[in-house]
Amino acid sequence: MQRSDILKKATHVILKFGTGVLTEHIEKRSQSYFSAIAKECLWLQKQGKKVIIVSSGAVGFGRAILKERNKLALPKASVSEKQALASLGQSLLIDTYRTSFAKNKIAAAQVLLTRTDFENKLHLQNLKATLAQLLDWGAVPVINENDTIANEEIKVGDNDNLSADIALLFPKSLLILLTTIDGFYRGEELMRHIPRVTPEVKKYAGNAAEGGTGGMITKLQAGEKILKAGQIMNIASGKDIRIVRRIVAGEEVGTWFYGN
Repeated sequence: MQRSDILKKATHVILKFGTGVLTEHIEKRSQSYFSAIAKECLWLQKQGKKVIIVSSGAVGFGRAILKERNKLALPKASVSEKQALASLGQSLLIDTYRTSFAKNKIAAAQVLLTRTDFENKLHLQNLKATLAQLLDWGAVPVINENDTIANEEIKVGDNDNLSADIALLFPKSLLILLTTIDGFYRGEELMRHIPRVTPEVKKYAGNAAEGGTGGMITKLQAGEKILKAGQIMNIASGKDIRIVRRIVAGEEVGTWFYGN
């Protein structure tokens, strides 16, 4: 199936914002980028799409609060310190989305998840029902892993895989991973289309950027899930959020994941 045909049939758009994309706005305490996200969500809704956000940033906001109040930077935070930072920052993260979205007359709803919510049948049913109701109301769910309580046994692990798991709940969805670079590179070459994640492709996946938990390897893992489900995904730079419109239009931007 052609890319344009898949995109026309997409009913849901999942936008995943990585730590790197949000860090400078978190550090500056600027709401302008979050307001721009709200405008894109409103535009998508006017196109008939239901929008879900998977957002990093709780630990980043927690660091900002701690630095302001206690003059502590914690460059090498322990697991318990990161969980506490997430607890500090999550309320500010969702409040930033809430206030920015409210200005555009959109409700932002907080949803915190762990792996258990995908493995427990009842939890998963409740999650799907809640998301469906929020979307029917025109709200935008803002999803993050519940880092405050998640340990290695119940962590999804990263928001790339979490966003793919959310996309799998809606068979006709487009997943957009917004990051700090403009796609997946094989050496110096920007790969425009990856129909299959091969061992050769995996060799070019690097580590997570500072402050993040994934990197390109987790984006490839997300891509594998999407390809297996017959869905579509794009990795692109989130510096200018208006790139979302170009992706939805099927333009040759970022790196596309869909079958031949």
